[in-house]
Amino acid sequence: MPKFNCNIGFIPVSCDFIENLMPAANGAYVKVYLLALSLAAERREMSSSEIARKLNLLESDVVNAFDYWDKLGALKYDKENVLFGDAAAAENEQRETPKKSMDEIAEEMTNNRALADLCTLSQEILGKPLRNRDIETLYWFYDELGLSPEVIAMLLEYCVSKDKRSMNYIEKVAVSWHKNGIISIDAADKFITDEKEKNGYFSSLKKLFGIDGRNFSKTEETYLKKWRDEYGMDENMVGLAYEYCVMQTNKLSFPYMNSIIERWVQNGVKTVEQAEKDHEDFKNKNRHNNLNVFDDDSVDYDELEKIMRDKM
Repeated sequence: MPKFNCNIGFIPVSCDFIENLMPAANGAYVKVYLLALSLAAERREMSSSEIARKLNLLESDVVNAFDYWDKLGALKYDKENVLFGDAAAAENEQRETPKKSMDEIAEEMTNNRALADLCTLSQEILGKPLRNRDIETLYWFYDELGLSPEVIAMLLEYCVSKDKRSMNYIEKVAVSWHKNGIISIDAADKFITDEKEKNGYFSSLKKLFGIDGRNFSKTEETYLKKWRDEYGMDENMVGLAYEYCVMQTNKLSFPYMNSIIERWVQNGVKTVEQAEKDHEDFKNKNRHNNLNVFDDDSVDYDELEKIMRDKM
């Protein structure tokens, strides 16, 4: 059961949260954040399922909300604890060295025209004036993470393209780029291109699946990434698997779709035409053997999905 703690006796909602994070967030996620903040202020414990019942949400929505706010830096979530404010900062070990002061940065910018130009360009990209701590963070990207001014500008444009202008969020992305070796212009360009293709893939399937008002869960994303990156299945192939899934289960089931796609991979099926023929052959073969997986009403797909979620 998660423990909530932020070491305060009242419920503060930061201006950064209200102005930069809340507008783009799912309304259910905002409800979860505010309730969690009140629980933290009172040092109370409440499970995800209890929060879901209290807010009339699905438990998966609560977990997804914590993951969402954790990615944006609004809180720290690790399944056992939900931390805000100073409590979260104490757990944050991303920085091995402190940021330099504004006096030190100003002196550096005097000798480095590219850094001075970066501040002007950053304000244009973010659409707002930079505060001193924003400038300190940008310089930290350059000085500590080894990102060039050009790569930092690409980083900012990437975050803004996702409608994320919070410096907390941008810093998390910068640290991720650094850890994954995305420090050159070519590496950043390749990453951004791959992300656009992935997002297009996700968006197309989200529309096909009729998912509205929420993002894919982590488990769902794991399936999609495996189908796209490991198995090379395009939207049409996944769409066909979805069609067969709904015909049998009357619902969207990622584990069931995965069983179809994995069989295609094992049989070397790569096109829609091959998949349709394989499906008919499979049905005929198993009908003859009285063992038709795709028409077996005895399979508990809810239980199968729970087992697969736990394994993922």
